[in-house]
Parts: sequence; structure tokens; C-alpha cells
Amino acid sequence: MLPINVRLILSGYSIKQLLVRVAEEYLWFFIRSWPGFEGIMLRYFFLKCTTRKLSGFCWISQGCTISNSYGLSLGKNFATNRNVLIDAIGGIEVGDNTGIGPNCVVLSHEHSMLAQGNYAREESYKRKPIKIGSGVWISSNCFIKAGVSIGDNAVVGACSNVITDVPENGRVIGSPARPYAQVLREFLAKKASPESANA
Repeated sequence: MLPINVRLILSGYSIKQLLVRVAEEYLWFFIRSWPGFEGIMLRYFFLKCTTRKLSGFCWISQGCTISNSYGLSLGKNFATNRNVLIDAIGGIEVGDNTGIGPNCVVLSHEHSMLAQGNYAREESYKRKPIKIGSGVWISSNCFIKAGVSIGDNAVVGACSNVITDVPENGRVIGSPARPYAQVLREFLAKKASPESANA
């Protein structure tokens, strides 16, 4: 008899989705680290077979982990650098000409900090779609929270924690991510304060 957590997880999958997950566990495990242009092509062909939509060639660098790719829609010329983690269980849609820097995490599910009891309970677990527009650049070491939308031509600065929507042409940075101009003003104000002068 399967543990209750495993049964709960498996009950959320269709047969097709379960087959994709098995392929990701056993095939992606090998091709994610395959070097050279051959590895790039193997990862592209794998995603061509498993994603909801793949509009054109995508460049997935070595070491990337992609889970639940049946919920992933990618536009043309999508690219990731190394060691990106993408989990599309709640649905992720990415526009054309968008890139993600190394060591980023994009999760379309989350656990509520306010839920009572076991984290595996259905009440504490939510799937929320992520929408990332066209011409977006997400710099290295960023986290994109479930349910977030990032508008076209936006830029997310390195080491940012994106927990709210980013507007079209927005420039955000920080943890939590805020408009770049606001963060710069806060930094300059702090630097000019008497407390920092005495430190």
C-alpha cells in the first residue's frame, strides 16, 4: 500500500503527465548533463516531445532541471544558462526571445506558510501559473514565485526574489524585488544618512 503523500501526488496526474514525469526522471537525468551541441539538440528534441507548446528552437544549457514539462509553453529562441530549475506543474508560459541566467529557480507551485498541520495536506499546497513575456531577461541566482507575471521586455536583476508582478519594461532588483530606481534611491539615502557616516 502506497503512503498517503505518494497517493495524493499520483492522483493529480493523468496517464500522459505521469509518462512525461517518468521520462524526465530517467531520460532527462542523462541528457541534462550531455556536453556539446549534441546535448543542446537532445534537450531540444526531448522538450519538443513533452512540453505543452514549443514554438521554435530553445537553448537549454547543461545541468538544468525541468520537471512537469507538460505544463510548459515556450516561445521562440528561449535560452537558459546552467543549473536552472523549472517546475511547470502549475503551468508556465514564456514568450519569444526570453533568457534565464544561471542558478535560477522558477516554481509554479508553493506551500502556504499559514496552513495548519502537515505541509503535504492539500490545503497547504497550491499550483499557480507563471507568465513570463517576450524579450525578458532574468539574471543569475533569481527566484520566481508561483503566480507571478513578468511583462514584455522586463529585466530582473541578479539575486532577486520576485514575489509580485513585474510590469512591461520593468527593471527590478533585490529581495523582495522592487523597481531598480527605488532600490537605488534607498541605497543612496542610507549611504548619506548620519548613522552610516558614523559607522
